[in-house]
Amino acid sequence: MPLKFLPHTADVKIQAEGKSLEEAFKQSALAVKEVMSSKIKIKAKIRKEIKVEGEDKESLLYEFLEEFLYLFDAESFIMNKVTKIKITKSKNKLILTAQAIGDNSSSYKFTNDVKAITYNEMSIKENKGKVAIVFVIDV
Repeated sequence: MPLKFLPHTADVKIQAEGKSLEEAFKQSALAVKEVMSSKIKIKAKIRKEIKVEGEDKESLLYEFLEEFLYLFDAESFIMNKVTKIKITKSKNKLILTAQAIGDNSSSYKFTNDVKAITYNEMSIKENKGKVAIVFVIDV
């Protein structure tokens, strides 16, 4: 199961899985979109290049997911899907590049307000060709 919403007292807790780290990150981004848009069908009209850096996998995930909140707030962009995701190492940091495809958020009415991605309960576990990510979204 690539995506699962877990019980949490006040916020939204998510488990995203993939066969690779890139696939699990992609599922995590889709989960953020799902929390923001709550089953609204987002059109694929606009492409955005994403590039973020982190000191470790957790900080990279945090920066990646926060980028979608930034794009929503600052550029009125809501993501439909993520493509061409790639994670590389450079000296003491990890670099993620990806392409997000979506639409202008002003074309839609949203019911959920996502405040932030948190490090609370965040974990990334890799085991035998499977990556499981757990994180919490502050709503």
